[in-house]
Amino acid sequence: MKRFKEAFDWRFWVWVPILALLVPFVINKTALSVNFKIVFSLFIVNMIFSIIAGAFLRKHGAFWYLLFIWPIFFLASIWLGLNSHMYGYYLAALYFVIELFAFTRGQEEEVDVENQIPVDGGFREI
Repeated sequence: MKRFKEAFDWRFWVWVPILALLVPFVINKTALSVNFKIVFSLFIVNMIFSIIAGAFLRKHGAFWYLLFIWPIFFLASIWLGLNSHMYGYYLAALYFVIELFAFTRGQEEEVDVENQIPVDGGFREI
């Protein structure tokens, strides 16, 4: 139950809809250029958030399937017409891959179980 509570931290659940739905809506309603929206919002901010979200979910011991939440919210923004269909689906897949890399980062450095000293009878001189 503790792991379940840690996975549903409010910071993750507040930032996901803000960056997926509110920011594209605000940028579309302002006089900012499409290039600003693509470069700043979709590439810089959302990719940094993907890295932070993956690391955050790993740090808090979240379930692996929560990695799909951010790309699904971004897909919802495409279906609502806030982002273009032309590049939106590719960016959602890219956000998932970046988030997955951040989530699994450092797992290759874990201790090998085969190389550990057994302690069944307690520690002894080697």
